[in-house]
Amino acid sequence: MPVYSHSRLSSYEKCPLQYRFRYLDRIKRDVQSIEAFMGKRVHEALEKLYRDLMMSRRASLDELLALYQRRWRENWSEKITIVKTEYTADHYRQVGERCLVGYYRRYEPFDDGQTLGLEDRIELSLDPAGRYQLQGYIDRLARAGNGVYEIHDYKTGGSSLPSDADLRKDRQLTLYQMAVEKRFPDARDIRLVWHYLAFDQRLTSARTPEEVERHRRQTIGLIDTIEETKTFPPKESALCRWCEYRGICPVQKHLVKVEALEPNQYLNDDGVRLVDRLAELLSRRGSVEKEIARVEEAILAYSEREKASVLRGTGHTARVQPGPPGDRRIALALHKPEQIGLFD
Repeated sequence: MPVYSHSRLSSYEKCPLQYRFRYLDRIKRDVQSIEAFMGKRVHEALEKLYRDLMMSRRASLDELLALYQRRWRENWSEKITIVKTEYTADHYRQVGERCLVGYYRRYEPFDDGQTLGLEDRIELSLDPAGRYQLQGYIDRLARAGNGVYEIHDYKTGGSSLPSDADLRKDRQLTLYQMAVEKRFPDARDIRLVWHYLAFDQRLTSARTPEEVERHRRQTIGLIDTIEETKTFPPKESALCRWCEYRGICPVQKHLVKVEALEPNQYLNDDGVRLVDRLAELLSRRGSVEKEIARVEEAILAYSEREKASVLRGTGHTARVQPGPPGDRRIALALHKPEQIGLFD
């Protein structure tokens, strides 16, 4: 069984097909969203801040912003995708700068605990036999006092702040807590800390032993589900716009194709023309169905009046199927071979 991570589990939950492409087929895609790009640059600057502090040096805000801007320029490429086209790359760059300025000014002189690890790799076994293995990286692990540990996670995105109930559902930091408990036997209090940098907000939560155990069981159950999965269908959602596999996904690939076409080319695409034709026909179906209903009523009335259950037209036969009044049906069929030429 492979070693799982929160990201790997989340990929399956978001879209089984994305999971297959990424972790089973191992298809590499040379694209990255602007949100992920900006978040990585912010994380790099904060990591620099705390690495210097661990060496008894405090980087200035100007130093961090200069690092952020330099890394932005050095790593920028045309492969960075902007889904929200109403915003430019410069808008996102400024958001990242604002995140760093807000954090620096809020926590200076950064004496809120001893940093024990940055981008700290954790390993965890969810069962005594070691069958269910997990790994991950803690943005910042700190000791806030004797037996008191804090797991810090930096968020640069999000359109709103999560509720306490949302935080309690967070699997990632709960798994990290389990790993910290195993690593530090003296841990009596572990605080989970989320920094929502765009909002300049720090949110904290704690887990009861019962909550930790529930997360452990649920994670094992999810891994079992993944291991038993034979087919990996696409799961369409708003997140599809940010997926790196849009170009090969059966749900998204045609959308990607026509998005890249000029208007005159777009209108000549066979798929576009077929969908437009179907939409046109369906828009007329309502009036046609009303006319069909009126003709069927007339046929039923004629059949009742003439006491004839089969009526012949020039090319088809209408057979009135028996049933109580109001529930009779009409079956329409082509004439049988021997009936062809009846009206010649």
